[in-house]
Amino acid sequence: MGRFLSLLKRALRRSFEHDLFGIAKAAAYSGIITLFPAMLVLAAILAASNQHDLLISLVTRALWHIMPAGTANAVVSYFTSTQDRPIPLLVTTSLATLWTASGMMVSCMEGFRQAYGLPRVWGVVHERLIAIYLVLLSFIPMTFATGLVAFGTQTERWIFMRAPGIFHVYILLAFVGVRWLISAATSVAVLTIIYHYAVPRTQPWHTVLPGASLVTVVWFVATLGFGYYLQHVSEYSLVYGSVGVSIALMIWMYIVSLIVLFGAEFNALIFPRAVVQMRRDARNA
Repeated sequence: MGRFLSLLKRALRRSFEHDLFGIAKAAAYSGIITLFPAMLVLAAILAASNQHDLLISLVTRALWHIMPAGTANAVVSYFTSTQDRPIPLLVTTSLATLWTASGMMVSCMEGFRQAYGLPRVWGVVHERLIAIYLVLLSFIPMTFATGLVAFGTQTERWIFMRAPGIFHVYILLAFVGVRWLISAATSVAVLTIIYHYAVPRTQPWHTVLPGASLVTVVWFVATLGFGYYLQHVSEYSLVYGSVGVSIALMIWMYIVSLIVLFGAEFNALIFPRAVVQMRRDARNA
């Protein structure tokens, strides 16, 4: 425990030295302009499904758990809206969403490079293509997790209808635990993929797993804490008026970006040999 706390302290100091707080601002800006168009496209895709009511219910329920309390309403409204969404609008919005999401990834990649002390190796175009690749690659585990959640909900209802009443509470607790486990595993998987591929020399999987696990735990705790702050302490609507929710979401994006960048600093401290080897490979490239 003492070594763990020492690593956290050193990682925090390195975060200031590498200006990760400034990099997180750029990532948060790209993140907030990605969030709402992405929800618009997702809502349109779900609305075209034969089981759109069930899928929208699952997605909105997940958003209530993922996003801070007090901010989910602004995003959930995209799924309850009855306005028409023309196909040309969805196509252009999808392309814009992919571009802005890759911009957020590029900012994170800059922070990872700073954490590992690597020189700039990739060109602008090469870096952008890798960022787009990582955005698309991250959809795979998230889609898999969404399918498991949907399947789990149907299974839960089927068991509830046939199980004796005395077991209902235990079944509910078991499925809640499974959903949290799926959420945590998905977060770790996505972060591991990003940490692995987002630097000029890919790292061994075991060297990025500690930071991904730490970030997942801190991310959940920070989201719950920030949601409690929004509901019981802060009065964003009094200060910022109608844009208060957008400001709160941007701050949440900033916190999440900072936590993700901090995870890279943590990995760089745990596996310094990997960092040294990456520097040698970068010089020899």
